[in-house]
Amino acid sequence: MIDKAVSVLDALLPIAGGLTPTEVATIIETNRSTAFRLLTSLEHAGLLNRDAESGRYRLGVKLLRYGGAVRASMSIIKIAEPVLLDLRDETRQTTLLAMREGWGARCLLRLPGPEVDVRSWASGEWLPLHVGAATQALMSAMSDDEVDRYLTENENWRTARGERGPDDIRATVSETRERDWALDEADATPGIASLGTIIDTSPGTPEYAISVAGLAYHYSGMDLDRTVAKVRAAAADISQRLRD
Repeated sequence: MIDKAVSVLDALLPIAGGLTPTEVATIIETNRSTAFRLLTSLEHAGLLNRDAESGRYRLGVKLLRYGGAVRASMSIIKIAEPVLLDLRDETRQTTLLAMREGWGARCLLRLPGPEVDVRSWASGEWLPLHVGAATQALMSAMSDDEVDRYLTENENWRTARGERGPDDIRATVSETRERDWALDEADATPGIASLGTIIDTSPGTPEYAISVAGLAYHYSGMDLDRTVAKVRAAAADISQRLRD
């Protein structure tokens, strides 16, 4: 039953307008009566709200308390946030902190840029390793054997710019390792580019990476060089704070 309740929350997570019991039942592949019982129980627990007029269920505000508690308990966020705030103010773009999770990474912190607010990767959302600069930076830190496993165990290489093949991804890994930073050119969102690098927490394979994201034309020429320097300096600062 807990698994089903979690699946209900997962179904509602990306739907701001909420879902009806019938729609939830379809998504989680159960009957309407079971879906309704789950929705009612979650509503009574304060995790969902029901719109009296439409009958649609939405995530409840109580979840904000859980999210805040998780955020407060993660030292990486406490350490990285002031550095990313400075990076955001310097670049005027959106800054992000990501943590590797399986064959992808989850966004732990997203700070909207005052000039460019990139919303394609919100806090709590997950992206596969081949999409996005922070994720690609994390993939480049993996061993060749682990990269091969990723390419063997996954088949969907779709991005916003179209399909990428295993050879394309291996080339990206090689290029990222050589220059020590990753550049995503509109793979996650059309017209948006991002630049990321790992946070060095050696020993062991890095778990965290940071990135900045903005309009694609900012990521060329002298603008690119300045952004690379700022992002690498911020990552080094966070790494040092973690070791202190």
